[in-house]
Amino acid sequence: MRNPMEERKKVLITGAAGRIGSSLRVLMKDRYRLRLMFHSKVLPVEEDEEVVIGDLCDFEEMSEACEGVDAVVHMGGLAGGGDFPGRLVPVNIVGTYNVFEAARQQGVHKVVFASTNHVTGMYEKEAVYTTPDMPVRPDSTYGVSKAAGAALARYYVDAFGMSIHCLRIARSSGEVRPKDGACDPSRRGSVRGIWPNSCGDVSSPICPSGSSTESPTTPGSTGISRTRES
Repeated sequence: MRNPMEERKKVLITGAAGRIGSSLRVLMKDRYRLRLMFHSKVLPVEEDEEVVIGDLCDFEEMSEACEGVDAVVHMGGLAGGGDFPGRLVPVNIVGTYNVFEAARQQGVHKVVFASTNHVTGMYEKEAVYTTPDMPVRPDSTYGVSKAAGAALARYYVDAFGMSIHCLRIARSSGEVRPKDGACDPSRRGSVRGIWPNSCGDVSSPICPSGSSTESPTTPGSTGISRTRES
């Protein structure tokens, strides 16, 4: 008899100890086989979950983490400001490059990238509602580092035909919980956004069995979307 777990797609989550990474783990564990990437903080795991300890800044470690998975959910990184060349560039820019390039070399064509509303934060300071087609206007060096990650995503889509979905996350309470197998959009603090072929449901399929999901717009394009609080 075939093991149902072996038929599920395997997804790597970077930043699995973070607020959003750990919440996604709860939402995804019944749908995918999970490989959880931790760095300085390691959480208790369940018996059927794989664990890798690694550094986004180390390409070899990132390549090993991507080996044998069907998709990557890249939630790892540093938030806030501070030392841009010494802190944000190595982790948020070089680290994101390592994720995309390691995924490419390992034949992993689907990646979800955690961006931020800070890439358009200057509009918001002027009370301007932003949409994905507007030019970026970062409000901080953190926003700059995430905008660079989205630019890398665009390059990997155009140059290599990868499918990369960039989520502009506004806020999360870290208390995202499944409700009847889905995210409850009425819960204040829930992370909501447009995932492949869905709206407002972070539990939507990343790589459903037997098919390949793409952006609702153009296949092979970056699906850039925005998340908001209820």
